[in-house]
Amino acid sequence: MKYIALLLICFTVQCGLAQDASTYENVIKIFQEDFNAQNIDAIFNMYTSEMQESMTKEGVSSFINGCYGQFGSIKNITFVETAEGVYSYKVKFDKTILAMDLQLSANGKISTIQFQEL
Repeated sequence: MKYIALLLICFTVQCGLAQDASTYENVIKIFQEDFNAQNIDAIFNMYTSEMQESMTKEGVSSFINGCYGQFGSIKNITFVETAEGVYSYKVKFDKTILAMDLQLSANGKISTIQFQEL
């Protein structure tokens, strides 16, 4: 009986983690497409309302246009690890490779996004 309960718990946790990973994969794919298309409105709408308030559409526009101008388009995004609810990726641009930390809200909106040099 203990083993059945343990198996059910493991299965439930694994399904939850797989769902999170799937949500992150979808958001990453859409973000890459919208970034490369310079679709500021679509990227802004991917953010939580708190992020929208703190960054504003003009701030997002400056961020995306600045990154695109400096680094070029995104060629691919590779998952690295998850730590404390933050998913880390390696992002290959035309001109460089950066690390990206991403955290999504419960409804799949971007609550944190940060790029840094490797």
